[in-house]
Amino acid sequence: MFYTIDYENWERKEIFERFAGYTYNLTAEADVTDFLGAIHEKGYKFYPSICWCIANTVNSDVDFRCAKVDGAIGYYESLSPCYTLMRKGEGHLFTHMVTNFDKDFNSFYKAFLEDKEKAENGSTLYYYGNPVPGCVDITILPNTAYASICYVRPASFVNPGSGSESYIPFITVGKYQERDGRMKMSVTGNFNHAANDGYHAEKFFRMLQENLDTFSA
Repeated sequence: MFYTIDYENWERKEIFERFAGYTYNLTAEADVTDFLGAIHEKGYKFYPSICWCIANTVNSDVDFRCAKVDGAIGYYESLSPCYTLMRKGEGHLFTHMVTNFDKDFNSFYKAFLEDKEKAENGSTLYYYGNPVPGCVDITILPNTAYASICYVRPASFVNPGSGSESYIPFITVGKYQERDGRMKMSVTGNFNHAANDGYHAEKFFRMLQENLDTFSA
């Protein structure tokens, strides 16, 4: 469900118009020690678990669900994660898959594993044929512990030429590794400045860390 806002009386209208078209990237280090302990204890895989945490984070705050649909500014009621999976037997080629977000982790996890199997046997960039709107895009670099990464992504990426734009953060996670007795992992957010300032980026990383620290299933 997409809800439009009263744009002319929107408190952010001036900032939105000034920074329309600008994006920025911010990388922060997340402590995943407790999170890894929780998922390993119950035998859960990392990728679906981190996708759920990221989706749960953006769904917890309307500031991360903003978009323009058919020319109208507003926000999505809920976002589902759109993530990348390598295709079986096709080397470096991958497929984008969407799993409907469910606040109940176990239900989401089961659906993710079923979708994962479909995507890994897919043959196109988008499993559903075209980009699915109303998603938080997530990608993973499981073998690379990086310091920073930079994306330049137009707001019209999801629906080019349609008059619709996404201002939803695009999230990348890297390889986790031990440092000073704790497990650390780089997380990068590509933020659209029209909707998300530095204040919002800091809020995203703070909320994500809280979700990681309190994860239970």
